[in-house]
Amino acid sequence: MSTEEEISAKIGELGESIKAAKAEKKPKEVWDPILKEMLALKAKFKEVTGKDFGPPPKEKKKPQQQQQQQEVSEKNKEKKAKKAAEKAAEKAAKEAKKLANRLERERREKEKAARLAGVGATNFGDAEMVKSGRVTEKVWTEIADLKPSLAGKEVLVRGHLQTARLVGKGAFVLVRSSLYSVQGVCFETKDGSISNAMVK
Repeated sequence: MSTEEEISAKIGELGESIKAAKAEKKPKEVWDPILKEMLALKAKFKEVTGKDFGPPPKEKKKPQQQQQQQEVSEKNKEKKAKKAAEKAAEKAAKEAKKLANRLERERREKEKAARLAGVGATNFGDAEMVKSGRVTEKVWTEIADLKPSLAGKEVLVRGHLQTARLVGKGAFVLVRSSLYSVQGVCFETKDGSISNAMVK
């Protein structure tokens, strides 16, 4: 016996003989030599074929309920991952919107502060001391010389501030020089040419 079929057939015969001997309740001394011969043939079968004698082991199948639970678990993981991704994207969008709003608010506040401070304005503030050593093109008009004929014209006057009064977004001042005085008014403009700082 050298082929797989021959060895398998012989092992089957010996197995039937052992089964019959046991059924007839014969002593071990009777069927033990047959068992040893069968074991020797099984060893030879493995040498010839490279595998153990007998049917291949069956793969353990997962119970249907366990398989269903696993499928549900996988679906839950996918849902959780998707939900987490959506939540992260929503949070990122909110943060981006908050940042954009904050930057826009800061820009507006900066523009407002600059407007109120009169940034870029050259028509108000502390003037330098008038010195006779330097001649400018400015033409000053004495307060005493202010006449109705000058209405609508731009003139430069100087004197000391006698009174100043703020009313809403405007200011009223009284400038005096010697025995004469003139009242001036100033109102904040929307274009920033006259700022809140200038009025104050």
